[in-house]
Amino acid sequence: MSVHMQTFLEKYYNSDDTILLGCSAWPDSMYILYQILETSFAKNLVVGYFNHKTRPETDDEEAFLENLAKQKWFAFESAECDFEKIQALYPSKSFEELAREKRYQFFDALMNIYHTKYVITAHHLDDKIETFFFHMLRGSKLSGLTNMKECHGWILRPLLHTEKKEILSYLDTHNLEYKIDETNHHNIHTRNKIRNTILPKCEEVKPEYRKNMQNLMWYFENMQAYIDGEVERFLNLTPQPSQEQPSPPTPLPLGEGSSKRKQYFEIPDFKWLSWFLQKEVIRYIYYVSNNHSTIGLSESNIAEVLKFIDGKNNKTIKEIRQLKLKKDGNKIYWR
Repeated sequence: MSVHMQTFLEKYYNSDDTILLGCSAWPDSMYILYQILETSFAKNLVVGYFNHKTRPETDDEEAFLENLAKQKWFAFESAECDFEKIQALYPSKSFEELAREKRYQFFDALMNIYHTKYVITAHHLDDKIETFFFHMLRGSKLSGLTNMKECHGWILRPLLHTEKKEILSYLDTHNLEYKIDETNHHNIHTRNKIRNTILPKCEEVKPEYRKNMQNLMWYFENMQAYIDGEVERFLNLTPQPSQEQPSPPTPLPLGEGSSKRKQYFEIPDFKWLSWFLQKEVIRYIYYVSNNHSTIGLSESNIAEVLKFIDGKNNKTIKEIRQLKLKKDGNKIYWR
């Protein structure tokens, strides 16, 4: 199902807001670019290209977008990065993870320069299904399986209901230029193997698998929303008096700061939760503390945190990446 770009943009922007598009010059983002140029927001368009310098073609892609910007009268910004040096500094991180971090740092800088609250990316339905399989094979929980949404923080994804074949058909039918990354056809990375081997087999077995997968992911998204609601309700709760059979905690007035909730919870209240919800609380605060990502959070990490919370030592600290936990009496402070 193709997107009506004018309607989509009106949903999130005022008429004079800057429209920032993260563009690779490949079919998906070029489809969005051409679509935006047909809307009343075309005059507000800023295109950002991050040159990873990992293929000889990246300079040609950058030049293509820069020339198109001059022809179509939109603003163009670019940046580049030496990933060999960066990977040497962070050997435990994959190239994909580092590339994403640097790319989104670039977009964040552009958002500040142009005073806009969103960046548009070109993830489509096939990408969403591919990501679902990718995280499933890594053993991700619901948060990993459902993390690609139309509006996620400052990221907008207008194509999540649009299939790749629709995008290519539109571009080819209208004779619109785009670039191709030939490395996407090489089965070196896990994502490429999923895209080029597993998903074609799914289509062979069940031609309408995309629709079925879309319905399944929608179901999981609603399940995750319910669990997150229970966790958020707990994180806004106050301690209860000590009782042999503790009753459910009562609501706490919202705290100060951007999160609008207290950055701590009471250990007795935490222990009152089911084992499942205890783990979900840990997942949630990790997710919040690590830029809305659960990458790097393993079952062993969660077990360590549970042990830390249950331990007898006081005034102790536990850190997992950007999540910092401090035990002080019956309270666990987190940020």
